[in-house]
Amino acid sequence: MRSVQGFGRHKLLIFRILLILSFAGLISRFAYVQLIESERYTRESEKNRIRPITLEPPRGIIRDRYREILVDNLPAYSVFAIPRELTRRDTVFAALAKIINRQPASLEKIFRRDRRGPFQRVKIARHIGFQALAHIEENKLELPGIVYGVDPRRYYPAGVRAPHLFGYLGEIDEKKLAQMREHGYERGDVIGKTGIEYIYESVLRGKKGFRFVEVDALGREVTVLSGLGEKPAVPGKELHLAIDAELQRHLERIMEDKRGGAVLINTDNGEIIALASKPDYDPEIFTKPISSKVWNALRDNPDKPLYDRMVRSHVEPGSTYKLVLAIAALEEGIIDGSETVYCPGAYRLGRRVFKCWKKGGHGTVNLLQAIEGSCNVYFYRLIQKVGLENWVKYSRKFNFGKTTGSDLYSEFPGLVPDAAYFDRKYGKGKWSKGLLLNLSVGQGDLLVTPLQMATFAMYIANRGLGFRPHVRKRIVDPVTGDEEYAIPDTVRIEGISERTWDIIHKGMFNVVNAPGGTAKGANPGRVHVAGKTGTAQNPHGEDHAWFIGFVPYEQPQIAFCVFVENGGSGGGVAAPIIRSVLRLLLRQNKILIPQTVVAEE
Repeated sequence: MRSVQGFGRHKLLIFRILLILSFAGLISRFAYVQLIESERYTRESEKNRIRPITLEPPRGIIRDRYREILVDNLPAYSVFAIPRELTRRDTVFAALAKIINRQPASLEKIFRRDRRGPFQRVKIARHIGFQALAHIEENKLELPGIVYGVDPRRYYPAGVRAPHLFGYLGEIDEKKLAQMREHGYERGDVIGKTGIEYIYESVLRGKKGFRFVEVDALGREVTVLSGLGEKPAVPGKELHLAIDAELQRHLERIMEDKRGGAVLINTDNGEIIALASKPDYDPEIFTKPISSKVWNALRDNPDKPLYDRMVRSHVEPGSTYKLVLAIAALEEGIIDGSETVYCPGAYRLGRRVFKCWKKGGHGTVNLLQAIEGSCNVYFYRLIQKVGLENWVKYSRKFNFGKTTGSDLYSEFPGLVPDAAYFDRKYGKGKWSKGLLLNLSVGQGDLLVTPLQMATFAMYIANRGLGFRPHVRKRIVDPVTGDEEYAIPDTVRIEGISERTWDIIHKGMFNVVNAPGGTAKGANPGRVHVAGKTGTAQNPHGEDHAWFIGFVPYEQPQIAFCVFVENGGSGGGVAAPIIRSVLRLLLRQNKILIPQTVVAEE
């Protein structure tokens, strides 16, 4: 009996000891949490109560040279999921998918791919409609962990299309994110993909801000909290272009039914005042996620509307390039301009016959007459005296074969074929003089872009002085009002005599103003135009039409290039386009008429 009572007392003692130890453990843990780890758990508690909200900056507005808005912003709504608050994910995604017309599987896929932390928002849908946004708000209790935000969406209020110039925005991809993460980019951010949206991304983007809000147990925002280190978003800077919106609209209209384009450059500083590539597409297409059907239709369109013909067309310049050969011959002392050649309408080299464009020929012509009438036979003979080496030398002197250094997107460098190129293509010593004859009239393996040809016209207009073409005029800070103007980047073509410039200028004047000129259709009246036509043969269809030049002849202010694919004659198709453009500028008094011309009138 005593042993049983002793065992009972022993058990009771052990129980009391365990109870005391348990309470001691709980008390010590409570003290540890309350006194030592209180700050940590307070922070964790605050995370459940306080939510950081990223403030997206307004993207910079794009304006024309007279401050007319070309590209502005509209709000576009995106849907985000917060992993920590996303309970019943399958149910929530199923309900959300019905509202925004998406597949639950696609939402899940994006969520899994872009999830980075329990409190970091994951953008799972972009550009939802306002009606869908209202439904999300109405069903917020059934969508815990789902919030929305505002992204910039571009729109184009000026009626200027210019999609190749402006470019478009898109969600940043993994490769670009790896490069740009240190600059504050995150998954789901929108970034410039092409055009000046890409070139001037750092100017237009702005800087993100953030604020803190208090949420309830269901994740609903209760109030905005201040004093927690919030930071306002900094809007992107305004980009003011040298583009003249009214001139641009006019140029786009007259080029609407054509394939090709035109560019006009201010000869005083290299500013691009108008730039059109046709056919193009409505820039609004890329302001929201594009469907595969629409993308395929653009990509597979035989007219290639995605293709920027002003900087990417790599085609033969035709007779516009005869000016390079003429300059080479004059500067190398091969001719003085007075020598004459008889043109019967064709030239025989071996067993091949190279035709002049004019049936029956031009008769006896000197250099000025050959430029005026664009006589092929004159230049067939001339290049055999000049030679390939000198032709290449002067082609490269005018920077053909490399990009102009403009601030346009994805510019093509062109191609100036030399002896090494022909050796690689045909075998060493296996190419003939017939290739030279093709080059003399801007055909064969020579490739240029319309922007290069307009830049070439600027060099000629300014007698060797030029500038890197650019569309940026100034950058304006919308907060401070500070303006930063583009500084013209001067390019000088050295080694060309004044006498050579005089001859080339006179020849180009005759092209437009002499009775036998090939571009009389470019004459707008009230001002003298100088130019050179080109008709580049095209084995796949009608010839390509070219016209380059400058205006006014006496005091150049604008250099230009018009290029029309399969247009036929440069004088018949390209020249009248410039006449229309110049008439608009004259009506608006945007061309200063030289006093000598006023006196003549």
